Amino acid sequence: MNIIRKVLGWLLPVLILGAAAAAFMFLGSQKPPPRREAAAPTAVAVRTTPLQKMEGRIEIDADGVVVPLREVTLAAEVPGRVLRKSEACRAGQSVKAGDVLFEIDPRDYQLEVQRLEGEVRQAALNIEEIDEELAQNVSSTELSRRQVDLAGREVGRLDNLKANRIVTETEHERAMREELTATNALTMLQGQKRVLIKRRERFTEAQSLASTMLERAKLDLSRTQVVAPVDGVVVEDKVEQDSFVAKGTPLVMLEDTSAVEVKTSLRMDELAQVWGGRPAGGNGLGAHDLPDAPARVVFTLGDRTYEWDGVLSRQEGRGLDEKTRTLPCRVLVANPANVKAIDRYGATMATLPPEAPRSLLRGMFVDVLVQVNVPQPLVSVPQEAVRPSGEMFVMRDDKLVIMRPRPFHSGGGVVALKEADSGLLPTDRVVTSQLANPREGMQLVEAAP
Repeated sequence: MNIIRKVLGWLLPVLILGAAAAAFMFLGSQKPPPRREAAAPTAVAVRTTPLQKMEGRIEIDADGVVVPLREVTLAAEVPGRVLRKSEACRAGQSVKAGDVLFEIDPRDYQLEVQRLEGEVRQAALNIEEIDEELAQNVSSTELSRRQVDLAGREVGRLDNLKANRIVTETEHERAMREELTATNALTMLQGQKRVLIKRRERFTEAQSLASTMLERAKLDLSRTQVVAPVDGVVVEDKVEQDSFVAKGTPLVMLEDTSAVEVKTSLRMDELAQVWGGRPAGGNGLGAHDLPDAPARVVFTLGDRTYEWDGVLSRQEGRGLDEKTRTLPCRVLVANPANVKAIDRYGATMATLPPEAPRSLLRGMFVDVLVQVNVPQPLVSVPQEAVRPSGEMFVMRDDKLVIMRPRPFHSGGGVVALKEADSGLLPTDRVVTSQLANPREGMQLVEAAP
C-alpha cells in the first residue's frame, strides 16, 4: 500500500501538467479573429467668420475720473473790514465771471484817492506857475539883451570921444558902469531861467510821482471789490461779513467749470499706438508732448450712456507710475455742458432725458475712448476667436491652420491685427466655435446655421 501511495503521489502531478499542456496546445491552434478596417476620418463641423477690414482708426479704452481744470483761491489784496458778502458766495453755489463776491470797506481808499488827486492838481498848478515865470523871463531877457547892446554901443562912442578929449573920464566910466549893470542883469535873468527849468523838472517829477501813487490808490480802491475771475462753483468760503481781513487772507475757493479734465492712465503699448498715430514730422511736438488725439468721455447711468467730446491734451507728472507702470494723462473737455445721451441701441437721443447730468461733475468715474489714427491696414476678428493660449484657428482650404498672430489692439469685443504682419489671407475664415483635439491639417466643414 505504501508503494501504491508513493506511485500515485508522483504520478498525479505529472498527469495534471500533461493535461494543462494539452489544453494550451489545443487553444493556441485556433485561428485569429478577422481584423476590422477603420473608417475614414470625417470633417469636423465648426462655426467660422470672415476677416473684417477696419478703417484706419482704433479706440483705446481706459478708465478715468473727472477732475477740475483749476481751482482758484481768492485772497484779500487790501486790508479792511468786510462790508458786504454776496449771497452767492456760499459753498456749492454757482457764480459767473465778474460777480462781486466780497466788498471791503472802501472809505479809507476813497480818501487816499481824493488826497492824491489834490496833489496832482497842485503839481499841475505849480508847473503852470513856472511856465508863466519862464515866459516872463524870456521877455525880460530879450529886453536886457537889447539894453546891453545899447550900453555897449554907448561905451564905444565915448571911447572915441575920450581919445579926442571931447568927453571927460567921468562920463566914460559912467557909461562903462551902465554896460556892466546891463550885462549883470542879463546874466541874472539867464541864471533865473536855468533855476526855473530845474524847478519845473522837480514839479514834473512830483506830478509824475503823485500820478503813480494815485493810480496805485485807485487800484487799491478797485481791489476792495473781490470779483469772480471765471465761471465756477464755490468750493469753500472762509470769511463772513463784518470780519476784518489782512492783505493776503484767503476769502473763497472757486472751481473753474468753463472746462474740465479727465485723469486717466495709458499702458506703454497704448502709448505706442498714440505715438504711432501722430502726423509725419510730429508738428513740432516735444519729447514729452502727446499728440492732440480726439477722445470720447462716456458716463453710464442705468441703461443709458452720456458722452462728451474731449481731446488727449497732455501727460501728467514726470513719467511712468512706479506701481502700475502706466503713464498718467489728462483729457481736456472744453465744453462740459455739451452732453449727448445715447440709448441702449447706441443711437443719439434728440433730447436729453430729465435724469441726465447737465455737465461733467468732479469725481465722476468715466470711460475714456481715445481715437488713434493707424496708417497701416488692419483686420479684425471676434474676441472669442483668440484662444487663452494666444492661438487662433483658421479654416483655409477646408483644413485647420493653427496660427499665433500678434494682436495690435483689442477692445469692443474684437481683436485688431496688422494685415501685413498677421499672416492671414483674405479668403481665410476664423473659427469661433470650440474645437476638441485640434491638430494641424485636420478636415473642417462649415456648420449649418
